[in-house]
This record gives sequence, C-alpha cells and structure tokens, in this order.
Amino acid sequence: MTSPGGARESALRALIKIDEGSVYAGQARNRVLRFYNLPIQERAFCTKLIFGVTKYKKAIDYVLGAFSSRPVQNMDPIVKNTLRLGVYQILYMREIPDYAAVNESVTLVKSLGHPGKAKFVNAVLRSVSRKTDAIIFPDPSRDWVSHIAVKYSHPEWLVSRWIKRFGPEGTINLCLENNKEARIVVRTNTLKITREDLIKELDQQGFGPYPSNLVDEGIELRNAGGLFNTGLYLEGFFFVQGTASMLVSHVLSPEPGDEILDLTAAPGSKTTHIAELIGDKGRIVACDMHEHRLALIKDNAERLGLSSVEFIRCDSRRLPKDIKATKFDKVLLDAPCSGTGVLRKKADLRWRRIKNDINHIVTLQTELLESAANQVKPGGILVYSTCSIEPEENEVLISDFLSRHPEFSYDYSQPFLPSGFKKAFQEQGRPYVITYPHIHGTDGFFIARLKHC
Repeated sequence: MTSPGGARESALRALIKIDEGSVYAGQARNRVLRFYNLPIQERAFCTKLIFGVTKYKKAIDYVLGAFSSRPVQNMDPIVKNTLRLGVYQILYMREIPDYAAVNESVTLVKSLGHPGKAKFVNAVLRSVSRKTDAIIFPDPSRDWVSHIAVKYSHPEWLVSRWIKRFGPEGTINLCLENNKEARIVVRTNTLKITREDLIKELDQQGFGPYPSNLVDEGIELRNAGGLFNTGLYLEGFFFVQGTASMLVSHVLSPEPGDEILDLTAAPGSKTTHIAELIGDKGRIVACDMHEHRLALIKDNAERLGLSSVEFIRCDSRRLPKDIKATKFDKVLLDAPCSGTGVLRKKADLRWRRIKNDINHIVTLQTELLESAANQVKPGGILVYSTCSIEPEENEVLISDFLSRHPEFSYDYSQPFLPSGFKKAFQEQGRPYVITYPHIHGTDGFFIARLKHC
C-alpha cells in the first residue's frame, strides 16, 4: 500500500504506536515499512524520523512545553506526535527548511482528519522556528543532571549515574553519541568470501563500504538501503553485527574441534560468528528459551551455510539433562542486560528502562552465570559479556562470582584480541574488556574471559 503522506505519515503512525507502549521503535518502524510501499530514500527518511523523534522526545517535549499553552500530555496523539515530528525537523534536521517542516506538518494533520487543529500546529511550529535561539534549557550551573537529561534527551537516573563515573563532559559526549544514527556494520562470512572481495561487491552495489580498523572481518557501510534484498545477503556472504559484538567471539577464542555451549544465544550473531571462526568444524550447542528466537538462529545459520550448530529450546538456567551432564571446552554467556551500551541502536530503550531494572537484571545474570559455570570442563574457558556499561552488571558481578568460585580466575591477555582492538586496549591495564560509545566509537560492551583452574 502507498502512504498518501509518504515518509512523514508513515513515521507519524509508527510514533503513535510507540507512544502507546504497544510496540518497540524498531518493530513499529518495520511494520510501517512493510505496510507502506515507500521508495528507498523515503524509507530512510521515515526511519530517521522515527528513531530521531523517539531519542529526542524529552528535549522535544520540553520545547513544546515552552511554546504551547496546552500541556503535551493532554494533546491528541496525532497532534502531539505531528508536533514532535515538526520540532525534530526544525531543531535537529538542518537540511530541511523550517517552512517545509511547518507546512508538511500542517498538511499531515489536515489529511488525517484534524483540520480544526491545523491552526494550532501551525502556530506552535512557526513560533519554535522563529525563536529557536531563545530556547533555554535548565541551567547547568544549578543542576547538571537536569541540564544534560533535558538538552541531550536522556532519563535523569541514567545521567546521574554517568556523571558520577564520567563527569559532566564525559556524560554529554556519551549522550551525544547515543543520539547519533547507529552505524551499519557487517561481518564477512569468511567461509564464503574474503573481506576484500566482499568490499568490492558491496561497493559495486553502492553501499559505500570501508574496512573496520578494529575487527578483521568487519565492514562499515555509508548507506544500507536495500541491503537485505541483495543476493550477497540472501546467499549468506555477510551478517549484520556491531564491531564490539564481534569482539566477544574473538575473546572466546574458539578452535576447530571445540565443544562450545552458547547460552541465551538468539538471534545468533555470536553463535554463527563462532562457527565461522572454527571453520564450521566442531560442536556448538545454542540455547534459547523462546521458539521464535531460536528459529532466528536456525535461519541465520542456514543462510550462512553453517552445519556445526545444534539448537536447544530451554531456559539457560535449567538445562536439559543431557546438556547438563556434558562439560564443554568453551562456554559463552552473552547475558540479558540493561542495554545501556546500545542506546543509539535501540531508540526507545532509554525510556523503557527504570532504575530498579538493574537490580532485577543482576539477579537473572547471576543465576545464568552459575548455570554457565557448571558446564565448563577443567581447563576450559567461560566468557561472560553484556551490552551494558553499568558496573553492577559487569565487573562488580564478575568480582562477586570469583569470590564464590575460587576454581575460576581471569584469563585475559592481548593475544585474544584482534589487532585493532589490541592497540585500543593495551593501555587499559584491566583483566577484562569494556568499550564505550563515546570513547571507542563502538557499542558499549563488557567482556570477561574466565578460566576453570
């Protein structure tokens, strides 16, 4: 179906669904893109609008509160989200003329059956456009938390935590990085093609590829419109995976012939990476408790041409008897986490998380880590990773684990790192790896390699 209002109407419909709390931002984007037949450039614009408005919602609503006599929370969903779209374009998309942002917003409200409210939308957006230089955010000299939380659109509880660790300047840089568009990175399936040849193929198809300087099989793309419809994708020549995420499998350092257990494995990015690193020669048992997520691993493994992966549906805290009776050379637990290291990829996650979530998540992570530890053979390796940058989920949790398990110790040294990351971390002096978006330009990840003594 073709959307009469194009990218803006499609984005509006997605934003209303996100606002209702019924779907995640990524799901809402995918649904409108499947439903409306938008050209590639319009699809990209629609995505930018959805994720941009969602990320900057706190700052946008603050601005609307200053320019509207009507409280944002009392506005009709169509009017409220149309105004958000308009303010986002005026403040954060300088390539779009203000008059276009205003006029298109007014047209959008009219076309969706709200002609009487078009004057209100027009008045608010024109006022914002005329007085952008007069917008005053909370005074940092009085309250850094409020200033950063509002101006850079993050929840206060997260900003408060980060200021204690990174200081105001570091926290601002982290928030700025989180508000950027996520980079598209692909992992070369080295069982089918070399990175150099894949770069040539992607370049010929207009994706603007260039090699990652951190991971040998990584390729970053300048644009990704239509990527998943290419023969290269459908025939399994690459997998979309972030650079820091690729590092996890390298720290595991799997070898051909290894027996490997991958807990909470879906959607299979690390599972399939491990299979490629061992040349598809070994045994990988991938566990996940959700059938539809386990199906994602199966589909990805099949597309990539991998046969060394077995699939087990189970709660990774309560493994089947045959698996529980087996000791593995390598065990990977990429644990469920708060996701604070991937906020630029998950636009609405910052608004869905609350402070108390971390305590509940740590309890789950601890239970999963105990289960994982039971499956490591003497002399074997256990790798624990998260896409969180919160200490309770990472180094504090591992420290507590090691205090209870003297049979395990840190086993981390530079040879397990790809050359690019080795250079980046040689000065850290830590027995684990932690990446930060604002420092390393990657997702935020924690990775600990433990050895069973």
